[in-house]
Amino acid sequence: MKKIELTLEEFEKWLRERGYDKRMGKENFELFLKIGLSGLFFMNSSLLMGYIFSSLGLPSERISEKVRFEIGRRIKEIKATRDYLKIVIE
Repeated sequence: MKKIELTLEEFEKWLRERGYDKRMGKENFELFLKIGLSGLFFMNSSLLMGYIFSSLGLPSERISEKVRFEIGRRIKEIKATRDYLKIVIE
């Protein structure tokens, strides 16, 4: 069983390291983060999904649908708040 626990602060740092704060512009970047992890997860944000896959040790880009399906099948628990996301995978 694998458990990942992510925070909004860590996600913001990950985005900044990849230059998304500059690509989006300061105001848009702040608005994006205000949505929070639970909102971004619900919206199926590609950036948040990339961060989740990266946290699982997978390449964050171009994950095949088959791999996504297999990961989805193994999810045992998801807890999400604005600032925190926990995913437990069997």
